[in-house]
Amino acid sequence: MGEPSVPLSKVFVEDHRELDDRLEAFRSTPAGAADLRAERFGSFASDLRRHIEVEEEELLPAFERESPSHRWLAERLRDDHRRILDVLDRTERQLRGSPSSTVELEAELVNVLWSHNSREEEAVYPWFDLHLTADLAVHAEAALRRPSSAVRD
Repeated sequence: MGEPSVPLSKVFVEDHRELDDRLEAFRSTPAGAADLRAERFGSFASDLRRHIEVEEEELLPAFERESPSHRWLAERLRDDHRRILDVLDRTERQLRGSPSSTVELEAELVNVLWSHNSREEEAVYPWFDLHLTADLAVHAEAALRRPSSAVRD
């Protein structure tokens, strides 16, 4: 399959930063622009779900298999993912139902993302660079770069 174009950690950290920027674009959109806020959040949420899906289906199983002593960390990341997905769902419902303030949900999402991303970037992503096979790294990079709907097909 080949070699990854760049270290996998770099690909995933860059995706974190792009997602952070898109979340900030949503957060800075005026409350009066309800349609634009919903559109921005929907696009952000879809791509964040794709990111999580690739981690859960491609990377965390390899991490647990190759480093059984770190299963606790993989489970912690999965717990974070569940919390993130829950906040995404609640925010989308709020934006659809009555697009009043989502400030509390936004703060909750920022907090869980910050701690989660820190764990991944400091402890897990560097492990990927050292231990994942080139084929798995290339496959994960390709899955991350596909449009969201393509991952689920």
